Formats: sequence, C-alpha cells, structure tokens
Amino acid sequence: MKPVHIKGQRQKVVLRIRKRQRKIWEEQRNLGYIKLEKPIRHGWFKECVITRHVERYKNQKYILELHEKLRKSFWGRTKEEAQKKWLQETSKYLINKELPTISRRSFNKLSDGAQQLCIPFTYYTKEKKLRLRFYVNLPKGTYRIKFTKAYVIHSKRIDPQLEREDALLDQQLLKSGFYEEAQKDNSWRDYWQTSKIKREKLKTNSTLRALKQFTIQEIIKEEILWERN
Repeated sequence: MKPVHIKGQRQKVVLRIRKRQRKIWEEQRNLGYIKLEKPIRHGWFKECVITRHVERYKNQKYILELHEKLRKSFWGRTKEEAQKKWLQETSKYLINKELPTISRRSFNKLSDGAQQLCIPFTYYTKEKKLRLRFYVNLPKGTYRIKFTKAYVIHSKRIDPQLEREDALLDQQLLKSGFYEEAQKDNSWRDYWQTSKIKREKLKTNSTLRALKQFTIQEIIKEEILWERN
C-alpha cells in the first residue's frame, strides 16, 4: 500500500492537471469559428416549418409562438438517421404523434392563446413517476414536415499548441498511479460529459433562433443555408 503522503501528492497533481485542462477547453471554445468561402454539404435536417397558409388564421401569432417552443429540427448524416431521430422524439412517452410534445415548463411560459392549442396528457417515467406533458395541436395547413439539406458554413479555429498540451496532460493521467487517482472521481467525468451535451444543445438552439431574422416565405422557399459547426 502506497504511503498516504504519496497518494496526497498524486491527488494534487491530478487536480492541477484537470484545472489546466478546463482552462485549455475554455480557451479552445473562445477561439471561435472561421466562415468557409464555400459551404460544404453535411447531412440532412428533418424539420417542421411554417407554411404561408398560417397567414389565413386569426390566431397566427399564437401558432407562431407555439411553433417557436417546439424542438422542431433533427440532424442526421443521412435522411434515414434524421428520420430515426425524428421518430424517436415524436414517439416518446408511449405516444405516437406527428409533432414533438412540449414540457409543462414550456407550456407555462406560453400566452393564454397559445396554451389553448395544447392538449395535456400524463405518462410514467422510468422511475414510475407520473408526469404531465402537452400535445401540440397546430392546424394542419399551417406547417409542413420535410427534409432540408444541411451545410457546414463555419470551421472551428484550432490552436496546435493547446491541442498538444491537452494531449500531453491526458498522457500523464494514464501513467501508473495517476490513472487510479483520476478514475476515483467519477463525478467529475460525469459532470464534464453532461456539460458537453448541454453545450451541444445550446449550440443547436442558437442556430434555430437565428431563423427569427428570416421571413416565413424565405423559410418555405428553402433560401436559408443551415449552419452546422
């Protein structure tokens, strides 16, 4: 058994490495992106878009408000992959509807007019707890579900020096003694993985919010190049 002071020294080294790695990852994120001169085709979106027929409805603003709350776009490398992700979302909670549902929290943020377009239903979680969600009852003529070509229009900036330093730190954590100490703190690794997933969701939501600057007609005519970083 290793002396306590040796274990303590290794724990301090592991903490210093992780602290430096977090700093490196932050610096890498802050490098930003470079816009490509020519967009590169990269996969497909399966999405729900609003049609021009929405203008015929007196409650148009409520339809658009509710549509904004939906998770309405799913990316895949192929049409089949995008379709699979779409079906997984629309068939959640033991239901099978054409559109994704919304959570109670999202429902509560809607105006009264938009809430009238939602239908509540209950379901059980894996932990056998009863939860409430809402079907989205958009008029049929106001939306269309379709595939859209996806493009890469930005490239992530890379700093070779940061990449090398991060790789060297990873190698140090694989050394005998340090690896065992690094593996003890599973919560840290789980936190990093969770944060990574959340960042990807935020990036996707940011892309979707960019649609606000376009008119409904531009969306219908597929004049927008989607950003995929």
